[in-house]
Amino acid sequence: MLCRRFSAGVLYTRSQHRNLLVGKWRRFKNNRVDETRLKYLGADKLSAEWILMNGGRVRVAGPGQKPDRWLTSFEDLAQWNFELGLRLTHADASNTDVTDEGFRHIRHVAHLQMASFSHCTHVTDAALPNLSSSASSLRRLDLSGTLITPDSLDALSRLTSLRLLNISGCRELENFRELVLETLGERLVNCKVVM
Repeated sequence: MLCRRFSAGVLYTRSQHRNLLVGKWRRFKNNRVDETRLKYLGADKLSAEWILMNGGRVRVAGPGQKPDRWLTSFEDLAQWNFELGLRLTHADASNTDVTDEGFRHIRHVAHLQMASFSHCTHVTDAALPNLSSSASSLRRLDLSGTLITPDSLDALSRLTSLRLLNISGCRELENFRELVLETLGERLVNCKVVM
């Protein structure tokens, strides 16, 4: 039976409407930053939890170590002791529900080397300044299919260690292709930009 709820020109059944509300609530809950836990656990562990909670995967490593495998669950993460200097080095949140608000988790992560947020439909320009702590370590960044616009060029230009930046499929950038490639080419001289 159809429910008479009219949202954005679409008529939903009761179960569809309930699923939409549950999805919004889950997205809010999974991206909210708990400042108390941030102080207690540290930015690296809390960021790893955030990525895992949203269905992504992470890699961690100690000082001078290379990350050995992708962690995909909280059980995997529980085996690692972040108090011994372990750091979040790789984050893959592709096709997840991470949001701009959730990016506040990684604003203090300093050793991130690779991050992928491809096709995260809730990621906009507002998320990118939170990557600045990893400006000296971040080598690969995938923002393909996100909602970033030319307004993000300043934040992206501050990531001076980037070697590969994938911004393909960002609809808001396609009309400004020449401007984007020229600006990033001048500011990120050692970076290959895929658009």
